[in-house]
Order: sequence, then structure tokens, then C-alpha cells
Amino acid sequence: MNYPFYVGILLILGLLGGKIASKFKLPSVTGYIILGLFIGPSFLNVISKEMIKSLQFVNHLALGILAFSIGSELHRYVFFKFGGDLFLLALGDGLITFGLVAASTYFLGVPIEFAIILGVLAQTVSPSGVLSIIKEYRAKGSFAKNVMALVAIENLNCILLFGIVSAVLQGLQNANLSGVNLALSLTREMGLAILFGSIAGIVNAYIIKKKPNNSNYLVLLIGVILLNTGIAIALNLSAILLNMTTGAVITNLINRKHILVTTLERVELPIFVVFLTLAGAKLDISIMGTVGLVGIAYIMGRLIGKIGGSMLVANITSLKPLSRKNIGMALTPQAGVAIGLSTIAEQKLPHSNGLITGIVLSGVIFFEIVGPLLVKRALKNTGEIQ
Repeated sequence: MNYPFYVGILLILGLLGGKIASKFKLPSVTGYIILGLFIGPSFLNVISKEMIKSLQFVNHLALGILAFSIGSELHRYVFFKFGGDLFLLALGDGLITFGLVAASTYFLGVPIEFAIILGVLAQTVSPSGVLSIIKEYRAKGSFAKNVMALVAIENLNCILLFGIVSAVLQGLQNANLSGVNLALSLTREMGLAILFGSIAGIVNAYIIKKKPNNSNYLVLLIGVILLNTGIAIALNLSAILLNMTTGAVITNLINRKHILVTTLERVELPIFVVFLTLAGAKLDISIMGTVGLVGIAYIMGRLIGKIGGSMLVANITSLKPLSRKNIGMALTPQAGVAIGLSTIAEQKLPHSNGLITGIVLSGVIFFEIVGPLLVKRALKNTGEIQ
């Protein structure tokens, strides 16, 4: 396969899609994804399924950068000021979303163990869908900061809960796995990810304090993100949790967060254009018809849980009234994290025969396109963009 040719297509056509979308006052992210959908297997098949699988390296790098960027928003000052509210909000809307999705899919005939997994996966939020909109429109203010922190908290909660639930369900189906072994396995996965992420963060913070050359630090930062991801893959850990930990450690050890932001901004756009256009190409429209009512139940349960649940729980927080009304809309995008976890769920529960992934993908098709529009609306409603 001629990789330079296809990467060039993704870059140029993806950028074109973003420009067309902006002409209609739509987020560029929506343009990348929709154009990717049209050049993917669902329509023109310019980018085939084989090519999509071959370009997984781009996904690893983009998700690593996203996790790193989201982690860098987890500064202790944000938690001192809003921490109680954010954790309460994440817990509340997570429980409501879980309950609605798990219950609705179960009543439509999905086995209880798979319905529970779907409820957990529905809690994930796409960092790319949120971060790209905030950066594109240069949104600044307490609402944008809270949303970024919530994305990190909700994904962290989901990763931890997913590890526990999938391990328990796997153990129930495997008589050879004891409760102690499951607990040790889970502790190992989470503990090692946090340990390696913390080490990488401490080393990076030390280097930043030495005021490195910007170009050299860019090379080092990309190297660390890829090294983190490679370690996670080799040891079967969560690459998202590992890179998120690195970003969080750095931002809490130094007071020069702008170095991270400006350094990553130099490479983010081309990587995200390819990543998001490729994400659009991955979407298989035919899945919507296959999963039918269950897919609709997943979408509606998640939509009501995120928007309605957040609004309900936010009323008992000290957030500003406009933030309470709109924060749920900003948490609707869903993509890479959910797909990655659904793939792991299929591996741990092979008798699901692709059911979990099919239902999640139907939701991703909807939330990849609609989610960024809702994020933009939420930012506009709160006055953080014009």
C-alpha cells in the first residue's frame, strides 16, 4: 500500500472538509468526520478497511497526545476551586447515564452482562471532540476549564469502572479465575499505568525546568508519548491512563504549562486532521440498520443521561447557572475511547460475537457528528465564544 499517498489524501481532503464546514458555520471537526465518512468504505471506498487498519499508528499517536493534553488540565488549583463539584457531577451524570443505557438495552433483549458493559462505555467522552472545538474557537474561561477537567475525570472513572466490571464478568465465566487473581490483575493494570505515567511526568518536569530548546523539547515530548503508548501496549495497560497521568504530573510540578500547550500545538493540527478524517472513514453506516432499536436506545439513553443527568446533578453544585444548563451538552462527543474499550470487551467476552462493538459504533456515528455541534452550542450559550 502506498502510505504517503493515502496520508496525503487524508490531510488534504480532511482539511478541505473542515474549510467547507466552517463556511456553513459548523465546527471543522464535523467537516473532517463527514468527509472521512464519504471517502471511507461506507461510500466511495477511497480509504479501504485494510488501509484504516494499517494506519493504527496515527490513532495511537493522536490518542496519546489527546490523553496528555487532557491530563495537563488536571491542575490542583482547578480541583481546589471546583473539585468537589466536578467529581459530584461526574459521578452523578455517570450513574444516570449508566442506568438509562444499561436498563434500556437490557429491556430490548441484550443479555444483562453486555447491557452492563454498554452502560459503562456510554460514560466515556471523546477528548478529540471536545478539545478540538475548544481550541478551534479559542474558548477561554471557567466553563471551558471545567469541561476539560470533566472529560479527564469521566474517562478516568470509566476506565477504572470498566476494568472492574470486565474483570468480574470474565471471572464469572471462567471458574479458574479467583477473586484474588482478578483483583491483582486489575491492581497491576491500573497501578503500573499510573506508575510509568508518573515517572515520565517527573522526568519531563525536570527537563522543562532546565528551559530546553523548543524544537528539542518537541522531539522529546512526542518520543515520551509514543514510549508511553508502546509500554502500555506491550504490558497490556491503558495507554490513555498512562499518558493522562504524565500530563497531570507535569502540570502539577511546574508553573509553565504554556510550554506544553505551545509545543503540542505545533504538531496537533496535521495529526488530528488525519486522525479525525480516519475516524470518519471508520464509521460503517450499515451498522445502524443492523443494531436497530438497541442502537437507538443506546443513543437516547446516553443523550438523556449526559444532558439531563448533568443538568439535574449540577443544580446541587456551586457552578454558575449557565454552566449548569450547558455542561451536559459539552460532554456528548464519543469516539476513540469507547471504541477502544469495546474492542477490549469483545476480547474478554468473546461470546458477545461483535454485539457490543456494533451497538457502540452506532452511537459513535451519531455522537461523532452531533457531539461537536453541541459542544459549540454550549460554549456559545455560556458566552465563551462569539
